[in-house]
Amino acid sequence: MSQIYVLDAGVLFSSWTSKIPEGKFVTTSSVLEEIKNRPSQVRAEVLTLLDRLQEDFPTPESLKAVRLAAAKTGDLSVLSDVDIEIIALAYSKKSIDSKTTLVSTDLAILNTARHLGIHVIDPNRKFKHEIVWALKCPACKHKSRYRTTNLECPVCGTIMRRFVHKKHKSH
Repeated sequence: MSQIYVLDAGVLFSSWTSKIPEGKFVTTSSVLEEIKNRPSQVRAEVLTLLDRLQEDFPTPESLKAVRLAAAKTGDLSVLSDVDIEIIALAYSKKSIDSKTTLVSTDLAILNTARHLGIHVIDPNRKFKHEIVWALKCPACKHKSRYRTTNLECPVCGTIMRRFVHKKHKSH
């Protein structure tokens, strides 16, 4: 079975796919809708016509698993619904096929995916560490490991900021 690469929009904006002569590319319809510039649209259309790029969707169970993992890593507040979908698609594929790799230029996507045990590629080579984030209030210094989309400090109401709680070297 050939390698499956789950692609984020940032990868389709680049020529990264031309460097991979073998393997299949998969993405979501939401990612394809994010592609607005003409060269990237043409690249996606050509890959689709060559039967190298397919649209797929994640399972509801994988969406739930990704949201839980993103809450644990502290990435949930910075991930969009499309980001969560693409990680969930890779997570769905991983359970079926061990030769699944998520390719993204988004560090929060890569971080959450690695915490789920998904093999990742960062074409920009900026993803160096797996991180667990926590929150800290810049006003009253209250710290919280509880991560949510509501970043308001429970003590004083100031918007809390993320800080690195734990850092592990990425493989």
